[in-house]
Amino acid sequence: MYVEQLRLTRSFAFSRVWGSDEEHDLHVHDCLEIGVLLDHELEYRFGDRIYHGQPGDVFLCRPFEPHWSYANTDQPFEAILVLFTPSPVLKLPDGSRLLMPFYAGRGMSPLIPGDTTYAKAIAKAARSAAEAQEQGQTAWVTRQYMHLIDILLQVDGFFSDQMDQAAPRGTNAISESVGYILSHYLEALDGDELARRAGVGRSFYYREFRSLTGLSPHDFVNQLRIQSAMDLLRTSEYSIIEIAERSGFQSLSSFNKQFRAYAGCSPRDYRNRSYLVT
Repeated sequence: MYVEQLRLTRSFAFSRVWGSDEEHDLHVHDCLEIGVLLDHELEYRFGDRIYHGQPGDVFLCRPFEPHWSYANTDQPFEAILVLFTPSPVLKLPDGSRLLMPFYAGRGMSPLIPGDTTYAKAIAKAARSAAEAQEQGQTAWVTRQYMHLIDILLQVDGFFSDQMDQAAPRGTNAISESVGYILSHYLEALDGDELARRAGVGRSFYYREFRSLTGLSPHDFVNQLRIQSAMDLLRTSEYSIIEIAERSGFQSLSSFNKQFRAYAGCSPRDYRNRSYLVT
């Protein structure tokens, strides 16, 4: 499988990929992915949802979301994968907003159609980012970072346009709460306090939060912390204990337990393996 050969050694990467002859097995990412289909068709599957990707289409793969793809054997496809962790985005002003389509988009289609201005702009930026590295352009890493920001702005624009204007009362407060957690997940957070901050009742908050993200507030925070830990395990030389602390965990035992639940292995084994895809 071509995806399994990729390693995320930085917090973001642009990878040009090709395929033609097989179905790619079900897999999940601990990072975020944007797939830009450049040539020929590719079938994407997210759980029980199937999308027939056309050239120019853009697909969002959310963290820990099982997905797989199938290429027509007579039509080799070409695509660019934009792979990144939350950390370089959260460094930006209002960076949490740019992550919202990946964390608060449960129930929304992962497809940005290729005939939209958003998809066209994303494809242009993805091509430029990939070419910057392939051609060894000066400061190509910085160029890619700028293209990543541009792409995320386009994604944000598309999903903002798709928002239901008749959303139930209080939904905006839940979205704002998700953004708050994205910016403060390393801090001690309490679900009841988050509900009070959002200005809604506890039952409403928990119900709508799960509807929006697919997770309880507690599990959502843990997922973000595990993603942070995975990023540090791949890209830093911090000890396991230091990574647990830097990722917001209060004890090493809690960190090990939560990490194994998500990754299926210990933090040490994950570091030794250092694969992007599990």
